[in-house]
Amino acid sequence: MKRIKEYICLFILFLIPINVFAESKAIIKAPDKASPDQEISISIVVSNDVAIDDFKATLTYETSVLEILSIENKDNWIDNTEFKRESPLALDFAHNSGIKGDTTIAIIRFKVKKDVSKSNTIITLEASTRNKEDETINTLDKVSKTIDIKSTDNTLKEIKLNGEAVILSANQFVYDLQVEPSVTTANIESTLNDKTATFKDNSGPKKSVPLEYGDNKVNIIVVSASGDEKTYTLNIKRNDNRGTNNNLKNIIINSNPKLLDTFSQDQLTYSVITHKLETVDITAEPVDPNATVVVKKPEKLVIGQNEIIITVTSEKQEEKVYKVLINNVDSEIDTTLKNIELFNYKDSLNFKKGKFDYELTYRSKDIESLVIKPVLNNPEEAVYSMDKEVSNLKAGDTLTITVSAKDGTKNVESYYTITFKKDNRINFFLILSLTIFIVLLVIFIKLVIENKKEKKKIEEKEKEKEIEKTKRLEKINLE
Repeated sequence: MKRIKEYICLFILFLIPINVFAESKAIIKAPDKASPDQEISISIVVSNDVAIDDFKATLTYETSVLEILSIENKDNWIDNTEFKRESPLALDFAHNSGIKGDTTIAIIRFKVKKDVSKSNTIITLEASTRNKEDETINTLDKVSKTIDIKSTDNTLKEIKLNGEAVILSANQFVYDLQVEPSVTTANIESTLNDKTATFKDNSGPKKSVPLEYGDNKVNIIVVSASGDEKTYTLNIKRNDNRGTNNNLKNIIINSNPKLLDTFSQDQLTYSVITHKLETVDITAEPVDPNATVVVKKPEKLVIGQNEIIITVTSEKQEEKVYKVLINNVDSEIDTTLKNIELFNYKDSLNFKKGKFDYELTYRSKDIESLVIKPVLNNPEEAVYSMDKEVSNLKAGDTLTITVSAKDGTKNVESYYTITFKKDNRINFFLILSLTIFIVLLVIFIKLVIENKKEKKKIEEKEKEKEIEKTKRLEKINLE
């Protein structure tokens, strides 16, 4: 009995190496991930410890996900497969000399369908091998390979602009938005519809973009796991309420507004004559106080042509250029008067050339309507001013008329004075009129008095007559 047990043990030990020696297995080599519309290759590999001559298998795959393109035999295997675009696919390969070890039977090419909606697919292989010498058929273990399908979703679930949600529509990827003038930055928050997608070029999930006035374009590029890109475009218009007025209200040279008395905001070039002027002061006031003015002028004027450039820039940064051409001549300016005319006044000033000081009798009843008009010898180059309002003058006041150069040339002024003296003259006609009035009044009073006396005498006589008559009647009655 003991001998029988030893034989059984030896037989088992003999069988163990045979089984190990005859072990084979199949392997599916395929990518772990694939994208829709992508071509992939799957290698069928068999690992053998003994030589094999035939390989038969059934390959099962999802036709809704994969489309078979071709079968390519490898390692001198002969392909006897009947090619069909269906699953399961029956594979039939033979080898003339037998092959041992790891061998690649075939490479099968598939294409992932474009409109696939699944997140993964499974390929299954059930195979067997045969050895011609001993006609041994070895059934291999069933093997499977799972391939993840990369998502094609490259859409956004939400976009927020400065905290406000943008209303998204399917298949719309361009959005026109507006913000107030005070908004200087677009803070954009984007939320992916599929977490496996990514943002390209730092376009998300948060992005801050400085906004210029007017149109601004912001692109949000989303890349799906499968590598497909989609661009969302935000056309953000920052409303512009800045002023566009770049006109000048005036140009004043050397504090004299009359030097450019023909100024117009639409006239851009002016010519001015000055006389031996060394420096010039320019004041330019814009119509819009929010506009800026830059004056470019020479530090010192030369005899001849001098150019002054005045650039007005509106709040909206639109420029307008005014130009003043100063012809600085080497000659003196006549700052004298031709005449001083008086209107609505009885007296005359008796103006004389070379005389600068005058007197005028003050009459209060005429002073409010008095008009004094100096007449310049050279109105193109000189200007006059008066230091008092005529209507406010009083007896004893002196009115000064200053004649100066329009261009601001110094030390060429002329001064004329008119002193209003008090009227001390006797009015003969007034006295005569008063005398006649008094005489007539005396005569009138005298006549009135005499008339009253005469009237009184008559009344007294009438009264005496009445008394006398009464007495006679009384006497008659007594008799």
